[in-house]
Amino acid sequence: MKKVSCNIIKDVLPLYLDGVVSEDTRQMVEEHLQTCESCRKEASALKRDVVLPASKTVRIAEMKVLKGVKKRFLKKKFIVSAVSVILTLAVLAGVYSYMAMTKECIPFDDGAIRFEERDGSIYAVLGRGNMAGAVGVDANSVEIGGEQVNAAVFYFYSTLWSEYVEPVFTSEDEKREESSFYIGESDEVERIYYGEFDWRKDDPAHFLDDVSELELVWEREER
Repeated sequence: MKKVSCNIIKDVLPLYLDGVVSEDTRQMVEEHLQTCESCRKEASALKRDVVLPASKTVRIAEMKVLKGVKKRFLKKKFIVSAVSVILTLAVLAGVYSYMAMTKECIPFDDGAIRFEERDGSIYAVLGRGNMAGAVGVDANSVEIGGEQVNAAVFYFYSTLWSEYVEPVFTSEDEKREESSFYIGESDEVERIYYGEFDWRKDDPAHFLDDVSELELVWEREER
């Protein structure tokens, strides 16, 4: 039988070590390795480099690890998304609060604010659509110029939200709608003052320290 060369053996060694050669080839390689030290060394080196297929148990363990990693990743992703949503909502809430709480008194203008008497009550009417609200105190007796007068005070106010955001979502008809604010009963109100004010909550009988800085916008005519 012709001796098999080392080159042929080295060519088939990887297949031999993987166990995918025929029985005849296996016997040929093993007979050659018995007599050839160089090929035996080559076979030993290849064995060290061979990665054996994972067993079923190992594969199951690997799958469990991968599932665990995937769950942790999804959980982390969910937490990051939730935190992002919360932070976004917090920022939006902060912006809204700032825009809604920043009040500015609407200047009195005869063309925009007028007074109407309806069924024995007096109302202030604002003919513009960007009002956010109104603040007022019912008529109380205050001393003005040395005399006691039943005076009511109030003012309309706007906010950044009502000025710049609400108009975007408001129809033209709604923008033209008038806003009414109850001032008091006709027979109880002698004067109406307009402007921002602070009232003395601890002393309702003297709810204002001073009305001199407010604008007198209405006074009852003598009947």
